[in-house]
Amino acid sequence: MDDRRADSDRGRGHDGNGDRDRGHDRDDNRDQEPEGESEANDNRDAGSDAEGDRTPTHTRTAFDVDAETELTYETVAESPLKRWLLLDGNRLLIAGLLAAGLYAAVIVLQVGGLIDITNADTVVSLYSALVGGTLPFITIVLAINQLVLSQELGWPNELTERFEKMTDFQHRVEAVTGISVSPSSPAAFLRLVVDATVERGRRLPDSLSDDATAHQREEIARFVETLESDGETVSDALADAEFGTFEALSAVLGHHQGNYYHAARLFHEEWDESFTETAPLEELIELLELLAIARQTFKTLYVQHELAILSRLLLYVGFPTLVGGGLLLVSYPTLVTLISTPAVLLAVAAGGVVLVFLPFVVLLSYALRIATIAARTADFGPFVPQSSP
Repeated sequence: MDDRRADSDRGRGHDGNGDRDRGHDRDDNRDQEPEGESEANDNRDAGSDAEGDRTPTHTRTAFDVDAETELTYETVAESPLKRWLLLDGNRLLIAGLLAAGLYAAVIVLQVGGLIDITNADTVVSLYSALVGGTLPFITIVLAINQLVLSQELGWPNELTERFEKMTDFQHRVEAVTGISVSPSSPAAFLRLVVDATVERGRRLPDSLSDDATAHQREEIARFVETLESDGETVSDALADAEFGTFEALSAVLGHHQGNYYHAARLFHEEWDESFTETAPLEELIELLELLAIARQTFKTLYVQHELAILSRLLLYVGFPTLVGGGLLLVSYPTLVTLISTPAVLLAVAAGGVVLVFLPFVVLLSYALRIATIAARTADFGPFVPQSSP
């Protein structure tokens, strides 16, 4: 009986193998296409190949996408008035214009009958609120000074480490640019890096091999053209710039090097075999990295310098504001009775409003520039924002 069960099991095993064989046969039959269908597929493949010949494959690079944002040309394309107000304009002049606008607004409101400067209680209440609002500026000044000093103060080991890292950065720039000692002026230093970047970019087309495609040559040429135009604009602006007058940092604002860096890395990684030598491209990538670091470094130095000036100016205008505003509070009811000419009284009232608003307009004029600098240099490294205020 055991022998019969074994034979039965072997028979079922053979049947199972037969089922698997039949399954394979069915799979083979499915894999075999009819001759007509196979020819149709071949025709479709041939048509696809023909379409590929008619329309070359265009690999969109990061430079394609980023260039569409026009970030590279923002400094040139934006409104000159907007740039002057946010960046290039003298901060004290802008504060004066804001104060003049406030003075004119008070006069317009009085002439339009919206306010009554002969009502001493109303004007005194306004002065009281504004003078009380200037007191928090003492806290603002202390906070700004604390922020600036926290970056300046340090123990010998911390200062030594900071100094060594700065000199190491200088040595990297000197090694890539091929000079013995780099300039000490931030503007001249930035110009050195920018000029070296443009020079390496100009060498890229000659580094392409004979096997490079027409699309690759076109992309490299467009990349170099944009880099060269942008670099020459920055270099010319840096030629006579002095650090502390904002020209050095202003020259590189709006010129987002992140898209150049990303595109250069893309060329190096994906088109490496299309270059006879990659040294210019590798040096270009390193120079773009160094330029981004230099820009952020000088931005930090400039903002510290700007904050120190702002805190000093707030103290300058804060004391006269408190004293003058306090005197107006106690004397304005008497002035209303003493000054019989409405125009003179209006001038005094409007001047008092401007006086107590001075700390606010000074803070606003400087805060506009600092906030704009922070926004336009937010693209540190290879990341490029889609817009910039």
